[in-house]
Amino acid sequence: MRARRPERIPPSLGALLETGTGRHVRALQTDGELDTDRLAAAVRTVAAAPPFAGFAPDLRRHAADALGPGDPATCCVALLRAERDRPVDRDGGPPNRFHWVPLAERRHVLGLVAPRDALDARSLYMALGAVLQAYFGRFRAAAYRDPTELAGFDPVGRPTADEARRRWWSREFPRYATPVHDPRSTHRRVLHTARLRIDAQRWATLTGGSGPLGASGSLAVVALLAWCLRAQGRPSTGFCCEFDLRDRYELGQVLGPFTDRLAFRVDLDGLHSPAFSEVMRRTQAGFLDSVVHYLPYPRLLDHGVRTGALRTPHTAALWDVTVHFCRNPPRSARTKNERAPAGGPSVELFREAELLSHAGQSGAAPTDGALLDVHIGELDDDMVLVLDYVQPDFTAAAAVQLLDQLGWLIDRVSTDPAAPLPVPSQR
Repeated sequence: MRARRPERIPPSLGALLETGTGRHVRALQTDGELDTDRLAAAVRTVAAAPPFAGFAPDLRRHAADALGPGDPATCCVALLRAERDRPVDRDGGPPNRFHWVPLAERRHVLGLVAPRDALDARSLYMALGAVLQAYFGRFRAAAYRDPTELAGFDPVGRPTADEARRRWWSREFPRYATPVHDPRSTHRRVLHTARLRIDAQRWATLTGGSGPLGASGSLAVVALLAWCLRAQGRPSTGFCCEFDLRDRYELGQVLGPFTDRLAFRVDLDGLHSPAFSEVMRRTQAGFLDSVVHYLPYPRLLDHGVRTGALRTPHTAALWDVTVHFCRNPPRSARTKNERAPAGGPSVELFREAELLSHAGQSGAAPTDGALLDVHIGELDDDMVLVLDYVQPDFTAAAAVQLLDQLGWLIDRVSTDPAAPLPVPSQR
């Protein structure tokens, strides 16, 4: 008889949020002496705690020769992505599984693969950190909130608030720019990837200050993307981002799919060679307007379709650029808020930027009208923008040009943030 999978999503919340489909992966790299059996015991300790229901109690260990020839870290990325893309087990086992991969005698990778509708990216890192806490004898289950406590949680609350926010969105929908591509086209849409690496010093310039909800670096990327896309004739560009409800509603340390999608508008109409600070101000204003009038994404889509502002199945056409926010400060600084005791192994994020892209999972592009999907992740001390783009609506040449323009603008802003920001085509 198959074991029943524990309920991970509070029923009311699961019906509200856009939890996503498929699986994703994050990983940590350890350097130094580390006992594998002791780590496996740490995984069992964490999996037995009520807040971690749904985690496999065993650590899947991969032999060194499973990596094959070539650079071990690169091969490990391929292995973890293959585990992510492997057909879901049909044995009714736990959906969230830890993986242990040796890179060298004293260097290992601890990864976690989980369904997106069970754990968001922040939860993956929380769980990885919990295993390291257990390894060093510092794990306390009470520090993590039981997801079932939020079974009645509704981020909107009163029906009058829901109605007021729907009225605001009814006025807001017409202000979005018309998509430059035809989302109704019937040709096969395929996902491809391009990357832009931003060195640590330039990223530090972009992330100065805390910003709204700790996302200033990511919002700076949105601001510069909006300015680049303005050259394509889209002065009121629509974006979508991941919106972590823990920060907004002070939910605490809780694992689950507590990240929704937030649509917002960046209105650059009427600007001519402004300072970057003005572009950033308008980006923050658009973002915060949508935060204040937040509707859970499925409700937003339902309202848009009912009012005729959105059309199925291409409901994301008005905000066809998605930027996946990271929390500042984003770098692991040799640990992700999880320092090892003196003399213990050092811990850092493992190739985050190379584990982010959706391209390659099935080759199929999203059907909701999305055009660009931008992930922001670490690679060593630098940050990488991972751009998933949909062909043929967005060509490889256009992707390269966009990232080239974006890199040029980042250089300019880093050198002189107060200088007028020219249209990229004026280079």
